[in-house]
Amino acid sequence: MKSQPLNVTLLSTGLSIHGNVILDHGLSTFGIVDGSVVSNSGLLHIGQGGMVKGQVEGEHVRIDGTVEGDVHARGVLEINGRVKGNVYYYGTIRLGPRASLEGQIKRKSELTIENSSNVQQLSRAAAGNA
Repeated sequence: MKSQPLNVTLLSTGLSIHGNVILDHGLSTFGIVDGSVVSNSGLLHIGQGGMVKGQVEGEHVRIDGTVEGDVHARGVLEINGRVKGNVYYYGTIRLGPRASLEGQIKRKSELTIENSSNVQQLSRAAAGNA
């Protein structure tokens, strides 16, 4: 059986994007995104020094930088940086020693992700897949 190649987009330090970023794979950003970031699968990583000024939505989300907007995670959410907005998660959440939160944390049993072309309903039974 062939393994799938790892598909991750890297946004380097010094890069600035004005608009939404929507991916079907992972993302690691150390730049600035002035808009929402949506990753349908893989790791969505906001690296140290990176910033998103908008909503962040992903399967597995790790924040080492700054997010000024709501965060939605369907799997593992790890925060070691700063979030100024509400946090919604389905799976597990880990807060590191440098985590800073200005908002509410809410565990969801059902998560709806909206992107520019359609709405995907992602639901799981809270007791069944923990």
